[in-house]
Amino acid sequence: MLPCPEPTTTTRAPTHLPRNLIPTMDEKTPPQFVNTSLANTLEQARVAAEDVSTDPELLQELARSQDKATRRAVAANPNTPADTLLRLGAEFPMQLVENPVFSLLLLENPNLVAEIPLPTLRSILKLDNVPLFILEQAANKADVEVQLALANNIQTSKKVLERLTQSRDAQVAESARLHVNFAGELTEGYEEKAREVIQGNMSPAYRAESNSLYCLAILAQICPIPKYIIEYLVQDSSYEYICRSLATSPATLPDVLRQLACHINPIIRYEVARNPRVPTDTKLQLMADCEEIHGLGSVRSALASNPDTPLTILESLAKENYSKVREKVAQNPNTPLSVIQELINDKNGEVACIASEIIKLRQSSYGVFDFSNESVRIANILETYQRPDWDKNWSNRSHAASNPNTPIFLLEELAKDKEEMIRQSVASNPKTPISILEKLAQDDSHHVRYAIAWNIRTPTDIVFKQLARDSWASRGVAARMSSQNYGSTEVNDIEDILAEESASPVEIILQRLIQEGKEAARVYLARRVDLPADLLIQLARSSEYKVREAIAQNPSTPAEGLAYLTDDKQLKIRLALAQSPNTPSVVLEELAEDSENSVRDKAMQNLNLSKDAIERILCGKYANDYLKQNPDFLLQNPNSLILVINHYLNTKSAIVNYIVLLQSQVSKTTLQEKIFSISWLERFAVAQNSTSSLGTIQQLAKDSNQLVRAAAKKSLEKYILNS
Repeated sequence: MLPCPEPTTTTRAPTHLPRNLIPTMDEKTPPQFVNTSLANTLEQARVAAEDVSTDPELLQELARSQDKATRRAVAANPNTPADTLLRLGAEFPMQLVENPVFSLLLLENPNLVAEIPLPTLRSILKLDNVPLFILEQAANKADVEVQLALANNIQTSKKVLERLTQSRDAQVAESARLHVNFAGELTEGYEEKAREVIQGNMSPAYRAESNSLYCLAILAQICPIPKYIIEYLVQDSSYEYICRSLATSPATLPDVLRQLACHINPIIRYEVARNPRVPTDTKLQLMADCEEIHGLGSVRSALASNPDTPLTILESLAKENYSKVREKVAQNPNTPLSVIQELINDKNGEVACIASEIIKLRQSSYGVFDFSNESVRIANILETYQRPDWDKNWSNRSHAASNPNTPIFLLEELAKDKEEMIRQSVASNPKTPISILEKLAQDDSHHVRYAIAWNIRTPTDIVFKQLARDSWASRGVAARMSSQNYGSTEVNDIEDILAEESASPVEIILQRLIQEGKEAARVYLARRVDLPADLLIQLARSSEYKVREAIAQNPSTPAEGLAYLTDDKQLKIRLALAQSPNTPSVVLEELAEDSENSVRDKAMQNLNLSKDAIERILCGKYANDYLKQNPDFLLQNPNSLILVINHYLNTKSAIVNYIVLLQSQVSKTTLQEKIFSISWLERFAVAQNSTSSLGTIQQLAKDSNQLVRAAAKKSLEKYILNS
């Protein structure tokens, strides 16, 4: 047992600390009680902790103080009881080793090293000035942390290191093999050796650690990774899953895509060819890839479909022998018209047909519905409007009246058209402005008024007050709100409510329709963007799925109403919530971690998702999904990039931590702290980091690991050259 001072019968107070302030408590007294007792005498407590004449029993009490300076002073005090001293050594190893009592304890007890608490021994072994015989005796410990501390201590002898190279723990054995006292100083070629050692660490056990692979995949999309690590991933078939994930992500860095373009698996090369961020030099390389993938096509067909493929490459691929490649070239929105015109005469009938249809779409002056570009649609309508036969051509006017792309000034003109059917088309148009609808609600034609009643855009007060008193229009309103045919009980019931409440305020009419109408009536109301907010909130609490779905899809539903739908199990409702501009960010964050991919994708694209929520997502299990949906977020938000990179700093994977510590975004404080890391890989990264301070590099130049020392010395040379 450790020698301890004889217990005293009384507590002796130092002259500077009044007796009435000395805590009289046993070993079981909670530290909080000690702190309370000394709260008003903290300065006196620190003085007592330093005083070599302070009673051992009081030093035991002071050792449990929450004040670090007090505990440190107790660890350095030679009057501190041995068991307390050894316990404090875990936190203050330097004070313990330099305490005169420690040398005496070693002399009195030859087996002291074996009896020192493990936390304290681990701390002691990290010191540069620890007595050599302690290092030798500690080698008998089976504790992995003790062995790691030994393998990293600059004083550890070659004899002890030889024993450690046989350790069952791979990290211990590796650290021992790389120790300068075992392997010698490394003056040149350290990069190649480091590459071999690091690639060797990417063992089957590492591949089995799914979290490490996930972290590695994220880092490959947000920050530079040593080329040889990606090369290893590309060459080892066991990493195909992570490689395919990187190949498909638009956030993956160009250098990584360059290496993935050399993957043995053609599916991965196919995905690289489709990636919008693949560099031009890699696209040129992939042009020579003739591999066919069953069910997908060829690598070149993927390249031909990439909207970012340069025109010169598209022109070359248009002459490709494989017809599927030529098809993709014809369908690519960036392919020049001249190239597509040549494909009209293609020897393959399907290619020729596709090229012909695309030419029609691009050159048509009248096929308004075939155009994807709204400005082109509008231009075609205006071109038709400017023709001399506009007033006489009923078909042209009818088409423009019903077209949602027709300019407002033209709709205003068409709303005055002499033809009833033209005005009716304007009344039915979902994009007709409210001001025009209000005028058409007074049109002489009951067909026009009926169309106004059907248009969901018509204001509520016009529908349920003005038109509800119109026998023709009221029938249209009732039919619009019913799931049944004309003359049904459902339609008649709605007409009765409208008739009975014709003199009532709109709010009363709406409330009766909600309470007494059928589900179809409530769905209709739930879809109205001008329904009062309190009624939308009321409908959000409905037990009817279709009503809740309509509320979720309504862009006017306030956040309070959407909150009722947060826990809804229906996929369509969660999907609608994920897209709503009013959904609170806290709800969107939950939806961004939904079990359904489609819900997550929509929530991640929602502009209402807060920056804080995005940062939490990027530090969670769906970070990869977010990066695919929003590849530029971190480029546009450097502060978020710093936060995310630092999130991956303290994983269980030494390689992941190594990659993170290579990044310039890591703070100098963190880099300084990591020079004491038990992992040589982390110290190796700090030695290479261009933002590490001169003092940090100088300290690592004396590291026990030959690779760390060599990297630090190389960095010192660069520092001197640049200074």
